[in-house]
Order: sequence, then C-alpha cells, then structure tokens
Amino acid sequence: MAFSIKATLQAIHSHLVASGYATASVGEPKSPPGGVHAAVYMTSVSVLRAMLDGATEELHVATIRLYRPMLEEPLENMEYLMAEATSQIMASLLGEFDLGASIRNVDATGQNGTPVRADFGYVDLGGVMFRTADITVPMVVDGSVTMAA
Repeated sequence: MAFSIKATLQAIHSHLVASGYATASVGEPKSPPGGVHAAVYMTSVSVLRAMLDGATEELHVATIRLYRPMLEEPLENMEYLMAEATSQIMASLLGEFDLGASIRNVDATGQNGTPVRADFGYVDLGGVMFRTADITVPMVVDGSVTMAA
C-alpha cells in the first residue's frame, strides 16, 4: 500500500501508552501478560479511492485486543474492569479523532464499511485463560500525506 502502516500502528500504540488504561505492545504477546494489557495489530488495509495523479485514500483497520486473566477473583470485578477499560479506550480514540500522523479520521460510524466496535471473548495464552475485548479501529488515511517508499 502507499502509506506507512508502521506509522498507523505507532500512532495507536502511543495513544494507548499515554492513556494509562493498560500496558501496550504492537503485536500479540508471546507469554501471559499481567493486569490489563493491550495488543495492537493490523486487521486489514484497503484502497477507498484512487486518483489519476497517483493519490490514493486508504482505510487501515487495526484491532486493539485487551487481555485480563479470566480467573482473577472476584470474577465480576474482572468483567467490570474489562468493560470499563474498553469503554474508556474507545471514547479516548474517538476523542482523538485524527490520531495525528497520517490518519485523517477514525471512521466511528463505519461510513467506509467498518465501524468502531468491541467484541468480547476468551483466549488461551501460554496455558492461561484470558478474558478479551477486541476493539476494531477503522482509520481513513489522509490522501494528502507523503507516500512511503
């Protein structure tokens, strides 16, 4: 694709680190994280529009996966914490509508096909069960930014 996907991931990672809601990494953790941990990774990249002069507009969709050990007691506190962290991160991302870098805007309502959303589930990581929340973050890349080599 034409624009730096690395800059997209770095913008989200920096935003998560600054927010203080969770520890954060780019890519899935290889061993069980402690507390609430956020992993950022790309889900898809697509071209929205292409111009004759070579300019393009892209949609980068990233996932922020929150992890929390499933069996921490009391169980209802774990669920409250995950729901609250998910809500705060989503609100924070929407408040930073452009995320800086080459992102024009977070596509909150899915005008380009994918809305901001969160899906909850469970995953086994290194023999430990985690409660997860996958936050989908669609971002429209600004077509006026400098193309990456």
